Amino acid sequence: MSRGSRSVPDDLQGTIVRILAYFGALAFLAIVAASFLRMPAVDASAEPPHSLRPQWSEVERPYPAFELTMPELGGGPSHYAILHRAGDGARKDVLTWGEPGAAGTYVLVEIYRPGKAGERFIDAASEIADRILDFTILDDVKPAGAVESKFGDVALVDFAIAAKGNQRRCLGFAHPFTDPSLQIAGWFCSASTEVVSRATLACAIDRLTLLSSGGDDKVAELFARAEIKRTFCGQRNPILAATPERHAQAPIMQTAKLRGMRRRTIAASR
Repeated sequence: MSRGSRSVPDDLQGTIVRILAYFGALAFLAIVAASFLRMPAVDASAEPPHSLRPQWSEVERPYPAFELTMPELGGGPSHYAILHRAGDGARKDVLTWGEPGAAGTYVLVEIYRPGKAGERFIDAASEIADRILDFTILDDVKPAGAVESKFGDVALVDFAIAAKGNQRRCLGFAHPFTDPSLQIAGWFCSASTEVVSRATLACAIDRLTLLSSGGDDKVAELFARAEIKRTFCGQRNPILAATPERHAQAPIMQTAKLRGMRRRTIAASR
């Protein structure tokens, strides 16, 4: 009897230990499950951290797909670069005139073609602000209305930067297209703090022409439609651009009238 009475508490103690271990395991699993439930949901559309984004690489011998002549810059140094992003196949054609830290005007025009379908473009102020992070910003980027161009109304932004001690006033722009998915953006910076003429910027945008679409028919069609609306910097030239028929015939009719008057004058003198 004494042995049996001593064995009962031992068995009960072992049972209690097992029960406590069981509940401890349940508590641990509950804590793990709760930690997973508290984890924030991953937004698939969110931009990855900058360090994880695909990097751009510059093509060594770029074949220009676009052209922009700017005689008002006086033949200053220009550069054409093509950037590719291997991660998604995106492409940037970047045309520049001058240097941000040098004397004279500084101009940049970028034609961006995203590599993935459905990529959304942001507003003009955000697009330009994202591109001038390497400069010292003297005046924040802010909306400055719009300017008319052959591509339609282009949103403008005003800002000021400094590079190597050279301060510049700039007028930036960004104009996206949905079909094809493409964006034309950039800026025109004066040599110093003088305000950039909107007409000068509109003229530069109108002069952007396509040399090669790379087999992309939609890009070719986009520039072909835009070229019809080109104003040649506000002055339609009948030799360079199509004009209404009545304007084209006016000089011919006036010439014929003058010739008729001359003939009648000569006859009268005889």
